[in-house]
Amino acid sequence: MKESEKQAYFKEAEAEAVKYLKNKYELDVVITNKELLPEMALDSIAMEGHVVEHEDQEFTISYDYEDKKIKNFGMSPAIKEAIIANGYDPFNK
Repeated sequence: MKESEKQAYFKEAEAEAVKYLKNKYELDVVITNKELLPEMALDSIAMEGHVVEHEDQEFTISYDYEDKKIKNFGMSPAIKEAIIANGYDPFNK
């Protein structure tokens, strides 16, 4: 994969993750790390981040750039509490 293509996927993945968490849980987040997973196994980008101004409210999320959708969402106990406090069930798909 060319570097320009990789950077375009990173930009798309980050935008989709931020939008997903805002729309689903009303959270403003920042992505702190992005990693392209091995192409031979998955067409995904794994990301880490936290809620803006709440670094203890950490999460992991992955984005499938071929299917154009969020795949996995992992959360720290602190972000789980924030989601519940916003009136959402973090385990409801």
